Amino acid sequence: DPLSSEKGFWGNMLGIGEFYYELAVKVAEVCMASKSRNGGIISVAEVRSILMKRGTKFKFAESSNKSKYSREDIITAVGKLSKLGGGFRTMDVGNSVMIISVPTELDNDHMEVMKIAQDSDGQYSTGISGRVTVDDVKRVTKWNDERAKRALDLLLGKGMAWLDVYGGEEIYWFPSVWKEENDMSIADANDENDL
Repeated sequence: DPLSSEKGFWGNMLGIGEFYYELAVKVAEVCMASKSRNGGIISVAEVRSILMKRGTKFKFAESSNKSKYSREDIITAVGKLSKLGGGFRTMDVGNSVMIISVPTELDNDHMEVMKIAQDSDGQYSTGISGRVTVDDVKRVTKWNDERAKRALDLLLGKGMAWLDVYGGEEIYWFPSVWKEENDMSIADANDENDL
């Protein structure tokens, strides 16, 4: 595994210190392990929550608290990983930062669909956060049926969305979105406990 060997070499190549190197490796592990579930898109909050649940500690952390890292630290680590190629990058989706760990190029249409799915107060969608229908997308964006389906089908085809047909209605679920909502509340509770 190229990321887990020769820390000095990769740290120098990526232009990061040992802490960010270690964090980048841990973030990459989480992204790869969850790819079959979320298609390679996961929120920073979910990654942080998973690392916290694991009790992840860093050998090269500068503070006495070897398990302390922030959302911004994770974003910085992903930014450094993007230098290796392979699709690692972050994107703002609505009020979240998502880590994309696949080389698929997502355009504004795909981001708009995910933003609609992220709506937890029902402003855009007619249901629970993390799901949309073609009608939700068409109503919010004023797109035609073909454009809405094309955006949803790419996300479905790449495994970033799941399709559920209930009562003849196609409902697209976004695991990275509905999982993020739960993980954000866990991370916030952990932050409050640190105070």
